Amino acid sequence: MSQNYSYTFKILLLGDGAVGKTALVQRFVHGKFQKAYLMTIGMEPYSRYETIDDTKVCFSLWDIAGQDRFKAMRGMFFRGAMGALVTFDLTRRQTFENVANWIKEAKSESPNSLFILVGNKNDLEDLREVSEEEGIAKAKELNCIDYIETSALTGENVEEAFYKIGKTLLEKKKKG
Repeated sequence: MSQNYSYTFKILLLGDGAVGKTALVQRFVHGKFQKAYLMTIGMEPYSRYETIDDTKVCFSLWDIAGQDRFKAMRGMFFRGAMGALVTFDLTRRQTFENVANWIKEAKSESPNSLFILVGNKNDLEDLREVSEEEGIAKAKELNCIDYIETSALTGENVEEAFYKIGKTLLEKKKKG
């Protein structure tokens, strides 16, 4: 299976530390959720092979460390990226306020990347600090292809977020 695919899509997971990037990719790739994760140091790669519209693709997923101390090394990981899930924590407004910086940083190395804005931890509704309307408006303001709210804990909309960017990248590839 891993050798029979038409395209490889390098997709970054971006966002501040502890917004749930590792949890999202673990849920997507392995179908599981852990309560505790070790902080990502630099970058952690993952792969998943899928069929989208009868085309086999490889999702090459790069989970990028969100802490400021890793900023100097991040640029090298951004090169060649085709898209990114720019993730924030719905229960921490500051992580939402920082998404524009993540997009700017990624575009400096991969100017043609596509972005989906992901509000994670929608299972913590009683702790929410960012409304769905704010997320939709921010995605439009930043020219993201979509906004989606997810929960790595429950799995809600996790597959949809990855498939949305994969489908959009596939359409872009097929158009040339």
